[in-house]
Amino acid sequence: MQVNTNTYSSIANSKQVSNTKADENTKDSDVQSANSQQKASQLSQTERDTIEKLSSLGGKGLTQLYFLEFSQQTMSAAFGSSNAQNGIADLLNGFNTEKASSILSQIDFAALGYTGKNPLDMNTNELNELLSENGFFGVDNTANRIADFVIQGAGDDLEKLQKGFEGMKRGFEEAERMWGGKLPQISQDTIAQAIEKVSKRVEELGGNAVDFQA
Repeated sequence: MQVNTNTYSSIANSKQVSNTKADENTKDSDVQSANSQQKASQLSQTERDTIEKLSSLGGKGLTQLYFLEFSQQTMSAAFGSSNAQNGIADLLNGFNTEKASSILSQIDFAALGYTGKNPLDMNTNELNELLSENGFFGVDNTANRIADFVIQGAGDDLEKLQKGFEGMKRGFEEAERMWGGKLPQISQDTIAQAIEKVSKRVEELGGNAVDFQA
């Protein structure tokens, strides 16, 4: 599936979790999520500062700028998709539904390529279908979208692929911090499959996938 690189560029900085109506335990969880989101924003700001410096360094700086922007885009793709998948899973399982609903309400699903019915308006059967084997947020489809975004964006450039791989992994890590721990099994399977697919591409280009995953 061909993915437009513009669709993911702003996801990581667009999701804020509301805690104004939560009880005390939910407030603590939301504070943790907010801290994670703030950290993601700070990382993005650091990158923006770096981008400004690189822009003044001529050709070499512009190349690094290009790679940094791609890394940010791949981070956003992984972060947004993981948040959507995890939020839907929590709604379906009746776990932490207030937090899940809050996060899902802030996601730009169209930016993820999804234009169907809002998960917050779905019944149990519809949510199950969305996460099913053939569903938009099922393991295979989600992993392939993320991995293909990295692979297609990098082309035959191994260094760019490395930056994309790093950004993808950072997006997964930020999603874990957002939710306060290990993601559900469906997300774990998605992450493993996306990493495996990008690793194979690294090896095809003559790189060492182990080095990329360190």
